[in-house]
Amino acid sequence: MENYNNKLQAIIGLQSKGYDLDFILKDENLLCLQQSELISPDEFEIAETYQFKDIQESNDTYVIYAIRSVQSDLKGILMTSYGAFNHGLGIHLWCKLSATLREY
Repeated sequence: MENYNNKLQAIIGLQSKGYDLDFILKDENLLCLQQSELISPDEFEIAETYQFKDIQESNDTYVIYAIRSVQSDLKGILMTSYGAFNHGLGIHLWCKLSATLREY
């Protein structure tokens, strides 16, 4: 795992490793925007996780996940704030994403 100084460096670094798709949170799943494909928590692995405190904008902590599908060749990035963990995530997805976090 690399040591990136900011969100932009992490995204560029992950893209250079083939994580070139974009994922968003969608209920109990991740949605791959480019493929319009829903992936359940059992269908993906978290290869890398990076956390960044955003002091300039909202003083929130952001998490960047390198996501890899276990059933297809989809590889991409999910970027979310800690605040997203409080807004309607299903328990299975919340457990999967929060298991890789450390105290910031």
